[in-house]
Amino acid sequence: MRDLELAEEINEEIVRRTRAGDPESTKAIAGLGVILYKRFERIGTVGDLQKAIKHGEDALAATPLDHPDRAAGLNNLGNMLCARFERIGDLGDLQKAFKHGEDALAATPLDHPLRAAMHSNLGARFERIGDLGDLQKAIKHAEDALAATPLDHPLRATMHSNLGAWFSRRFEPIGDLGDLQKAISHGEEALAGTAPDHPRRMIMCTTLATSLQSRFLQLKSPEDFTKCLSLYHEAFHCVPSPPRSRIQAARRAAILLYSARKIPESSSILEDAVNLMPHVDLRFLTRDDQQHILSQISGLASIAASMALQAGREAYHGLKLLELGRGIIMGFSMDARSEASDLKTEHPLVFDQFNRLRVEIDSEIDINCASDETPEQRQPRAISRRYEAVNEMEQILKHIRSLPGYDGFLLPPPRDALMKMATNGPIVVFNSTIYRSDAIIVTTSAITSLELPKLSYADTVSRMNQLASFGGGSFLKRRQDTKGMIDLLRWLWKAAVGPVFDHLEGSGAITDGVHENNLKRIWWIGFGQLSMAPFHAAGDHSPGSTRNNISRAISSYIPTIKALSYARQKQLQLFEECDASFSPERSKKAKILKKLNPRLLLVPMPETPGALELPGVTEEVLYILDSSAKSSIETTLLSGPTPAEVLERIKYNEIVHFACHGVSCLNPSDSHLVLFNQDRISAGKLMARDISKLVSQNAHIAYLSACSSAKNLSTDLADEVIHLASAFQLAGFSHTFANMWETDDQASSEVARDFYNLLLQDGGNGEDDHQRVSTAFYNAVKKVRDAKPGNPLRWAPFIHTGA
Repeated sequence: MRDLELAEEINEEIVRRTRAGDPESTKAIAGLGVILYKRFERIGTVGDLQKAIKHGEDALAATPLDHPDRAAGLNNLGNMLCARFERIGDLGDLQKAFKHGEDALAATPLDHPLRAAMHSNLGARFERIGDLGDLQKAIKHAEDALAATPLDHPLRATMHSNLGAWFSRRFEPIGDLGDLQKAISHGEEALAGTAPDHPRRMIMCTTLATSLQSRFLQLKSPEDFTKCLSLYHEAFHCVPSPPRSRIQAARRAAILLYSARKIPESSSILEDAVNLMPHVDLRFLTRDDQQHILSQISGLASIAASMALQAGREAYHGLKLLELGRGIIMGFSMDARSEASDLKTEHPLVFDQFNRLRVEIDSEIDINCASDETPEQRQPRAISRRYEAVNEMEQILKHIRSLPGYDGFLLPPPRDALMKMATNGPIVVFNSTIYRSDAIIVTTSAITSLELPKLSYADTVSRMNQLASFGGGSFLKRRQDTKGMIDLLRWLWKAAVGPVFDHLEGSGAITDGVHENNLKRIWWIGFGQLSMAPFHAAGDHSPGSTRNNISRAISSYIPTIKALSYARQKQLQLFEECDASFSPERSKKAKILKKLNPRLLLVPMPETPGALELPGVTEEVLYILDSSAKSSIETTLLSGPTPAEVLERIKYNEIVHFACHGVSCLNPSDSHLVLFNQDRISAGKLMARDISKLVSQNAHIAYLSACSSAKNLSTDLADEVIHLASAFQLAGFSHTFANMWETDDQASSEVARDFYNLLLQDGGNGEDDHQRVSTAFYNAVKKVRDAKPGNPLRWAPFIHTGA
């Protein structure tokens, strides 16, 4: 990285010292594009790629048509556009890449040393389309590239590897073993021509291994199996390669081992891959870049946990893998924001050093601060400094963990710590993969696993896709959706939730569950496809039935057990016993806060530009104002709220209540609550990405009376649990109330009304405030359920997440 930084500084200095249009300036601008492109390949920041393309276009525009450097500029720009196509998917970029590649080839003499690389790059662009005819063209270009590369040329191994990969790709649709043999032959040549410590060695290993694996599946040769496995292992242990590439090699090795029924070996390499996930270079990236990289390794922890249980490992081991591989983006922020109060008290100097680094690492890279330099000039040094900060953090963490009593600092919690988290109720983690489905159950006495044979992966995918299709449409569709939801909730009970309750009741962890005054709390975590499953509503809700979750427990959701610990760091003290100055009659109706004097921020949007009116919002707000007037809560009602205003006001309120439209987006960080823009006329967006940046010391309760505020549309990012509810949780709210899908306006109003009535006026029955909050919400939802149990689309979306 330091080499790239120095190269960038030199080229920028040349640009500053030369006039626009000067040949040296043009060459330096082109060089800047190449440097930024290389940094994009290394780190994955799409901003670098956009700037690289801009520099490449500027340099090309300043290069005469007959200039000898023009072909290289066309070729480089084509590569950058091709990379942007792969990242963003704009076919226009691919078409431009084709045109630049063809122009570059036409402008390059037959004996020119760059002609081989241009053939190879142009072939790669044909191959990306996936059409068989274009694949033939890709192979032809790759063959020409190899023919034009001298035997002793450093790039000859790469040409062999590329050609082998395309023969392997052609084997897939056609099935000609001759193509597979050629692929293997070229792959072996490539590997033989690549030194063991060469940066591209890992690519050569995986390319050849993929071809050998295809031949093994055809011919079942033990020699192919052994050699293929050895190559995948070498690729995984190639430390200089990016961790995400090494993880993919481990995944392929695990699949190969599983096919040979070598379960313990498959489990072992998957575990190594999961342990590598925290080392994926994410802290240098924007949120969108982080999401892109994590989408490429989606589902790894789920598969590793399934394989571990299949190999006979204990439930605690599988749970550790799941915790490591879920909510990685959220986990980074939680680690950086954790109080670490004991460290601060016992080792203040060490804490100061740790705290400085965690704040720096958790902040976005600032390239716009006051300086004589432009953002483009500052960026390389800012990125380089971030690398240094991460390395310094690793050293300070190593030091902290050497201190007495701090050996587990910011590491996955040990078994006893996980079990302690179940003090207020069991934690149940559902995991379903193509290999098996299980519930891992954490209680104060044990961590156990329960295999769920009826929760097949195929059924899970089908049912969750069905769930995603519910909502909107005609009266007939709503009726069909209601029937579908009733069927889904019964299936979820039979396949997953019911067996868990039978297990918990049989072990004595909870009672038989049908006595409302003695209900236990349960926290649910669903992995992968199950991340959006409505476990709280599972069961048969026909009159008189108790074979349902609501009859047996007070349900809460949590992204990870680490997130539950994070939510509990803040002691909730909204309601305390009133003093002697209050009458006994008033004491029975409310617990008056002596110290905190809690504040409630109301953010209503009964009318939204470009969207349907929400008549229930006005009614909902009046209910809340009436309830708060009978307590010591200070209430602020925002009129015409804007995102900037709300983000500022949130910091000073213990409770925030939104009654507005909510939108779930395919990019989950873009999910938003719909407010007003600064003009108070058009609609504005309060995005999940902006909420999650808040660090509110006063935050306790966030009530999101908005559609789909706990919904994540991205299946590739299901385990990152990114939505509006988790954003508020990360901002510091111990309790968040949200909706899994579109909600009924009137039902939302009724749940909010009853929640605040119970929360602010009921005596509390001696409960702690965490229990009090969750119980009030449970009773509010249950009241709506009991009114119309046959319409789960009306009451089932309401959920609680948090402590």
